[in-house]
Amino acid sequence: MIRKIMLCAASMAAACGLLSCGQADVPPTEGSKTGFALSFFKEVNKLSKSGENVTVSPYSAGAALSMLTEGALGQTKVELDNALNGCLFTDQNLESGDSVVVKSANSVWIDSDFSVRNHYVNTLQKNYDALVETLRFSDPATVQAINNWCSENTNGKIDKMVDKLTPGDVMVLLNALYFNAPWENEFDPALTAKADFRGVSGTSDVQMMYRKDFYNYAEYQGCQMIELPYLQSSYSMFVILPPEGMNIDDFLPYLNDKVYAEAMTLFAPVEVKFRMPKLKLETEMLLNDALMGMGVRTAFTGAADFKGISEMGPLVLSQVKQKCYIDIAESGTEAAAVTSVMVRLTSVRPQVDVKTMTVDRPYVFFIADKDTDNILFAGKIVNL
Repeated sequence: MIRKIMLCAASMAAACGLLSCGQADVPPTEGSKTGFALSFFKEVNKLSKSGENVTVSPYSAGAALSMLTEGALGQTKVELDNALNGCLFTDQNLESGDSVVVKSANSVWIDSDFSVRNHYVNTLQKNYDALVETLRFSDPATVQAINNWCSENTNGKIDKMVDKLTPGDVMVLLNALYFNAPWENEFDPALTAKADFRGVSGTSDVQMMYRKDFYNYAEYQGCQMIELPYLQSSYSMFVILPPEGMNIDDFLPYLNDKVYAEAMTLFAPVEVKFRMPKLKLETEMLLNDALMGMGVRTAFTGAADFKGISEMGPLVLSQVKQKCYIDIAESGTEAAAVTSVMVRLTSVRPQVDVKTMTVDRPYVFFIADKDTDNILFAGKIVNL
């Protein structure tokens, strides 16, 4: 009989980065977390439905897949390593402070009837600071315990990730990432007003925030790009508005880590009249096909090799799912994501004049740490 492991990653975060136009689909630089993040975001977007908003947490997915990779061998490990772009998202002390809250947590939930190698557990505890819990998966209370952990580590934003544990599920890995930060320069709520957002499914009324200030701003091949820094931190949100009339799905293939890095060098302070809609969004998506598109194939088949996790097998990756939450308002940003992976025992420079940037049509955003290559969240907003 083939059993299964369920790997879950719970994360609450906001992710920012930078997009621009350039050469399409250039493979990411080896060893770049940015390369993984952008490839993951683009692959999920390719599989999304037309007119569907997309929000993902590359950091959360990277952490969950890294913990799985630690127990993979042979071709299974090669494919996971390649998908992760040669990176492992081990436990890191993400910057946090008086004004910005950024927390990452990992946990491992093991069925009491399933034996896991000590070396694997020790690796997750040492390198990922993972909490290890052994419970009866046949007990409905286990599902509640897992969901409670997700809720506690995402400030209640993701409170139900696992619906049920079915026969064959033997392990759940969880990553929880939480991000909550005020803007360095808040928007004045008194200046927020109704405005049109021209989405792909039609025009809608939105609450449009406004601020005139000096921002890091750039224009590149028709794209407008702006940096919205968070207070007293290295985190920022980058908003990228493609050229007027350009289909955003025609724009995204030109995004890669080389273009990302080049675009970051274009920013310069300039006065901008900036308008952006308030946003509160929750998404849920199955990521199996996206990971297969990134080359993770053997792990989903009977040929999967997870002997580094347990002698009890064979094991197979059965489901990868992610839930995300993001709230962008006048005061700042709060966001969340939960990624679950189930494995079974198988049976250009700006001018000096004032610029205007109005985000009234489909756009892309990232929230990232400028001092590292960690992109915590990435999003494509096409309808409001």
